[in-house]
Amino acid sequence: MRKRTAVIAAVAVVAVGGGVAYAAWSSTGSGSGTVSSTTSANSTINAVDGAGGLFPGKTVSFQVTINNPNSYPVRVTGISAGSSELVNGCVAGTVTSPAVTNPAGTIAPGTSGNYTLQATMSANATDECKSQSFTLPLTATLESAA
Repeated sequence: MRKRTAVIAAVAVVAVGGGVAYAAWSSTGSGSGTVSSTTSANSTINAVDGAGGLFPGKTVSFQVTINNPNSYPVRVTGISAGSSELVNGCVAGTVTSPAVTNPAGTIAPGTSGNYTLQATMSANATDECKSQSFTLPLTATLESAA
C-alpha cells in the first residue's frame, strides 16, 4: 500500500509540475526594423587597344573596358554609337562606331568588363586622315544585375 501511495504521489507531483509549465505566461513582441539602399556610381569607358589598319571603307575591331565601381553587379544594356572628332584636318565623323545593345556579360562589383566594338572609316576619307589616331566618345548604359 505504501508503494501505491508513493506512486500516486509521484504521479501527482509530475502532473502538478507539468501543469505549472503549461501555465507559464506567454507574450508577443512588435516593432519595426530599418534598412537602407545604396546609391549608384557612374562607370567609365577606357580604350584597351587602338586597332590599326583603317583606310577608306575599312572596318576594324577595337576593345574598350567598362568599370563597375558599385557594390553590386551590373549588366551593360547598351553602348552608344561613336563618331570621331576633327583631327588635324581630317573632318569630324570620318570614323564611326555603331551602337551596341545588350552585349553579353555581367560586371561584378569593383571590377571591369571588356567589350569589342567595330569602327569604320568613311569611304570618302581625305589624305588628312592618313596616320591619325581617332577618339570615339562613347556612353554606356548599365543596370543592376542582382
